[in-house]
Amino acid sequence: MPKPCLIDLLREPAKAAGVAESDWNDIVIQATNAQLLGPLAAAIERAGVADCVPPAVRQHLALATLTSGKRREAALWEVAAIRRAIDPDIPVVVLKGCAYAACEDLNAAGRVFSDIDILVPPALLERAEGKLIGAGFNPSQVSAYDQRYYREWMHEVPPMEHVRRHTSVDLHHAINPPVSRVHVPTARLMAGLVATAPGVFVLGPVDRVMHCALHLVQEGDAQKLLRDLYDLHLLVQQHFGNEALLAGLWRRADELGVLHLVRPAQQAAAALFSVDVQSQKSPRGWLARSLVAAARWPRPVFAAPLAEFALLAHSHWIKMPLGLLVPHLLRKAWLGLRGKEKAEA
Repeated sequence: MPKPCLIDLLREPAKAAGVAESDWNDIVIQATNAQLLGPLAAAIERAGVADCVPPAVRQHLALATLTSGKRREAALWEVAAIRRAIDPDIPVVVLKGCAYAACEDLNAAGRVFSDIDILVPPALLERAEGKLIGAGFNPSQVSAYDQRYYREWMHEVPPMEHVRRHTSVDLHHAINPPVSRVHVPTARLMAGLVATAPGVFVLGPVDRVMHCALHLVQEGDAQKLLRDLYDLHLLVQQHFGNEALLAGLWRRADELGVLHLVRPAQQAAAALFSVDVQSQKSPRGWLARSLVAAARWPRPVFAAPLAEFALLAHSHWIKMPLGLLVPHLLRKAWLGLRGKEKAEA
């Protein structure tokens, strides 16, 4: 019988009761590397088998849970401070990890995140940025080229960090780049906002799930892929738990022109984490298969690196047209080579 791995326990956390003590070391390492130790602790707690876990492992899980809770409290406090700093007529929409925490989504339990992602309407971006600078958030010092890259091609301004608290804030005007092949206009998202506090909003459930799927595909970040797919699985399980509800997600993704990205992401998440045998079958389509191969553990020896490269290349292709992408990548490669030459000198 193969040893249980992290994905096995996230799929069926009740199985944690039967894991041999000698197998826990690898699982804890896998979970830590994937930023999933806290979510694993939450899943085991929900399954009611926490007392069956060896004491030494319970200490790791308890620390991850405590860390997650403290970071959540700090992040929500910071969001309240940001809300006070920005003019009250500007809606403050929190995204991604902070949004999950703000509305207490199922995947927020145990999850950690380092940045606070804020979305404001594009027409109000300059005012919001000015207010944050006045409140002590310093913009990152980047080159003139990178300033143009962020402000003309990307969906956010350069990252900002508070001068005293060192909180990092990513101020967005959209959920993906305006030059993207699949750009989602911010105005299309504003009608469905849900308030979590006075003047603080999150995307509606369908847009929150859609954004989670779109983000993991367009980022192409293999290190966070397993965590992001688990996020997606829990969100779909919570908000779209049957085929009729799931059809609503497909309609919304189709309306926004991202169904061809959202559906493969959901299929990959289901293949990894669903208890339904039919869903666990290898999904169709290269994108869903690549997501599974890049995230699966134990890693497929040859398939995983190829899948990671394909996902990274695809993410670049989505975000920028070739006329911008090729010169941008050549510039990055040249600067990387020069930096390596200087380091070796």
